[in-house]
Amino acid sequence: MRPSSLGLIVLSAIIPLYGTLAALDPDRPPIPSVVPDGIAAATLAITLAAMLAIAPAAARVARRDALTFALLIGGVVTLLASLAGFDPPVGVGAALVILGVGAAGLALARDADAVTLRACVRAFLISGTAASLLALAMLIARRPAAVFAYYNGRAVGTFLNPNELAAYTLLGLAIALPLAVASRGRNRLAVVAAPIFALTLAATFSRWGILSAVGGIVVYAALTRARALLIGALAVAVLGIGINAWAGARHHNPRDTESRIAAWQAGLTTIARFPLTGVGVFAYGHTYDAVRPPEGPGPRTPVAFDPHALPIAYAAEGGMLTLVSFIATLAIVLRAVVAAGRSSAGAPRALAFGLTAGLAALLIDGGINTVSIFLPLYLQVVPLALGVARTDAF
Repeated sequence: MRPSSLGLIVLSAIIPLYGTLAALDPDRPPIPSVVPDGIAAATLAITLAAMLAIAPAAARVARRDALTFALLIGGVVTLLASLAGFDPPVGVGAALVILGVGAAGLALARDADAVTLRACVRAFLISGTAASLLALAMLIARRPAAVFAYYNGRAVGTFLNPNELAAYTLLGLAIALPLAVASRGRNRLAVVAAPIFALTLAATFSRWGILSAVGGIVVYAALTRARALLIGALAVAVLGIGINAWAGARHHNPRDTESRIAAWQAGLTTIARFPLTGVGVFAYGHTYDAVRPPEGPGPRTPVAFDPHALPIAYAAEGGMLTLVSFIATLAIVLRAVVAAGRSSAGAPRALAFGLTAGLAALLIDGGINTVSIFLPLYLQVVPLALGVARTDAF
């Protein structure tokens, strides 16, 4: 097996541990940690080694075209914003990781063979299923007790918070469900993974996450022209509202809504004061106390470390340059993946449309959440559809 193929498989499997890298930040929010610092350091080392193995393949297929721009520009603008920001070392490190996941997506889209693509999908589903089962086991056992209490009995597992886990399961469902249906149940891993992802999403009690899933189903139904799915989406929406009224509200602190509004206000103030390059990636916490409204939580609370809305976070930390480039890349990638689905049939078509729907769900979820693993899911996983359509891997 080529080193680049091994690197792609490793990166597909390791995504549930990305959130643990926050433990390596000395200025991280005071949140109970699930994974020891040693494992977080090992995760970073393995991630960087995998990215180095992929780099030659990505360089080989890079071109002066829109897709290369879309997958690599994120790392470039992050680097520029970080160099001009308030915490350059951390920001530059983040830029290199973002550039690495973008390179992985480029290698998947243009270089990986069918065997590698199938292995990447299996690695994603296996690690995602394991991470989901761990989160459910922790929830049932109520261990670690500090984590269970901090998150009000919501599933979190190895992720940074329950909303991160919800976002991950959204994309997991976008892979597992289409493959399970397209294979008519023959893809046993997808058949097993899909209900586990769905149960885990419900166990996060992420109200917006459930509505985001409904939005993803609507997009998938529109792409496939399946009216039955539209009816199903409405049923899920009603069910989600019922779950929220019955149990979801008991797992949320009412002050979360107030603190989130204050976080958005602080983020918009940051954008107004640093419109071009922002304050630097992961440097938001350094300026939060100076821009927060009087009713905003203090500088050592979780909302002090990001504005809790993806577009506001990108503009506040990376400036309008980052936000505009991000919107441009979305248009390019979505167009490419939808085109790949329309020109394919069977499982490749289902996977392309599923990942399009999954990306739409992630964008809806990011409307009121800052999802730190959004870029790996977007840049690294969504291009799987392009590779599968190119090779007819399934």
